[in-house]
This record gives sequence, structure tokens and C-alpha cells, in this order.
Amino acid sequence: MSNLSEDTQEVDVQDLFRVFGPVHRVHLAKNKYTQMSKGFAYVSFYNRPDAEKALEKLNGHGYDNLILRVEWSM
Repeated sequence: MSNLSEDTQEVDVQDLFRVFGPVHRVHLAKNKYTQMSKGFAYVSFYNRPDAEKALEKLNGHGYDNLILRVEWSM
């Protein structure tokens, strides 16, 4: 997912996605010097249908005054 604000924390991403099913892992990319969000994260679900549901519902969703972009990562 991308277009996250600098203030976003890993727990924020976890909370946003866990309503769709059990989340296996969240990795929020951070600036190594400031520890602020770089604006994107990777989220892994245990079940593909949960990931599909999250992608469908959250892509284009407004969050923290920004529009989220959620897509598959290969």
C-alpha cells in the first residue's frame, strides 16, 4: 500500500487491515535517520481471500487526509 502520511505507525496499518482477517505481517518502510514513514507499507495476510477483500475495500479509501493506493506486490 502507498500514499501513507509520515506520521503513520505500524500499529496504524495493522489496525486498518485486521478488520479483513488475520494479518501475518506488516512492514512499514521508514527513513533510517528520522524513523518517519516513507509513505508505503507491505501487508501479508494468512488467507488470500482476506487480502483480496482488503484490497477491494481499501484501494482509493481516504485515510489521514490522503487517498490510499493498495495493490498486489510480487
